[in-house]
Amino acid sequence: MAELRIRLYIMHMHPILRAFGFAIVLLALGAALVSPVAAKELVSDDGIFIDMPSGFAPGEGDGKTRFSYFSPDGEVEFDILIHDPGQFSSAEEMAAKMLEKLDSKGQSSSFVYEGRRVVIAELAFTLDGSPRRGYALFISGSPSSAGRPALGRGYALLAHARASQFDSVVDFIMSCLDAFSIDRAARRSPGPISQFLLPWPAPRPDRKAAAFPGGRIELPWSSEEARQELSTVEREYRILTTFLEDRKLWIDAWARFYRMVYRESAARLEGFTEAFARTLPADDPTESARRVLAWVQDFVFERDLSGLDFVPPLVAAFERRGDCDSRAMVMAIILERLGVDSVLMLSREYSHAMLAVDVSGGGQRFSFKGRDYLVAETTARVGLGMIDPSQADFSKWLGVDLGE
Repeated sequence: MAELRIRLYIMHMHPILRAFGFAIVLLALGAALVSPVAAKELVSDDGIFIDMPSGFAPGEGDGKTRFSYFSPDGEVEFDILIHDPGQFSSAEEMAAKMLEKLDSKGQSSSFVYEGRRVVIAELAFTLDGSPRRGYALFISGSPSSAGRPALGRGYALLAHARASQFDSVVDFIMSCLDAFSIDRAARRSPGPISQFLLPWPAPRPDRKAAAFPGGRIELPWSSEEARQELSTVEREYRILTTFLEDRKLWIDAWARFYRMVYRESAARLEGFTEAFARTLPADDPTESARRVLAWVQDFVFERDLSGLDFVPPLVAAFERRGDCDSRAMVMAIILERLGVDSVLMLSREYSHAMLAVDVSGGGQRFSFKGRDYLVAETTARVGLGMIDPSQADFSKWLGVDLGE
């Protein structure tokens, strides 16, 4: 019952009502976190990674064991504690002792994230006389092994807000927790909250036809997995919309939205990309990019200006539908399988998205982090390297590095 209650609440979160409703405090014990001055991405010495929501600014911290990040109004606090190996024998022991220390009330449930035991718990406690609510994750220090204690570092993630504000900031709470990666490889898999809501790898009991350049192939499919992808995308879109009128933060928020979507979706398409790769010349990246571009250019154009206005990559790839950004992300995921680096291009001025790929060939190139990428227009039926002259001012384009 506890697991069902937590799942149902997370899956029916209220939409965010304000642009700023969160803050973050990071406490790191036993490992240093490396972070720039106004960081939204944190990487630790032992490999954990956090792609935080936009607007976080550093507060007090010693630079080694404690880091603090706050939003303007400080509604949500996000704590991360890294425990030494052997400090707790299991995620369950860690959760029990820490929740007891907080005198926190609420349901809890165990699940597996990236092969590690994890406890997710509702938080309900009092801090400085103020009731607070939120969620916590307690992550085992090593992959699950029956009858053996955890050997690696353990992690506790706690995200909470004043109880009176909880419903209005719960999307941010969940996004903070879901933005955590246990190591570099996990940055390409669905986050902890997503893996709690649907076990990963997801079971795919059905079959669905996928249309490739060489013909149609039946591949494993799960409608539940597609719903989980959509749920994560909808949550991140609600967060994004709170920043669209913020002249300082909207660019970062926009980029983070697509990074979070890419993370949720890329690994879900591995079977699809593996099948697609067999239709492409592995020794000719430029020709492969041309063929994938022509394939996405034939997608059915689809927009929903009154709703999400984005088709998540899993559905977009299988059903060959979506607008420019959906097509660009699908193309990026397919090319990643071939080892071809790409950059998502976004332009608010042009209300458009494209992809830019690191292959040889003639045409227009987009400079990003010291490299020149060949542009790929995903909606108009034009060749690789071609761009509408009315949209060719590259100063009006934002580059987003999606994956690894």
